[in-house]
Amino acid sequence: MKYRDGFKKGSLELLLLKVLSIKDCYGYEITQLLKDHSKGAISVPEGSMYPALYKLEEGGYISNEKRLIGKRRERVYYHLEPKGYDYLQEMTKAYWEIARGISSILKWEEKDGALYGEVSGGN
Repeated sequence: MKYRDGFKKGSLELLLLKVLSIKDCYGYEITQLLKDHSKGAISVPEGSMYPALYKLEEGGYISNEKRLIGKRRERVYYHLEPKGYDYLQEMTKAYWEIARGISSILKWEEKDGALYGEVSGGN
């Protein structure tokens, strides 16, 4: 289980940007969407999510807007900015490159003293 947390932590900015590319959301809504769409595999505590949101906001990737809910209560909605969309595209491309590389290595096997799998090249 500790490995899953490490993978999740390394992917948190990517996941937040992805959610915000679909719609503007407030914090609790983001956590619920991540949990629902990952079928419970990804649960992000507020203590991890808000620092990541603030970092993305400081970088100009997202912005926030306070909206009045009811007569007195406010919610902070986060919005993906054009710079954030570009960042999301870069991160997504890098993620898939790394995922393919990891997959290739995990499929690599040795049979009868020769290496087989998706690894190619002369080594």
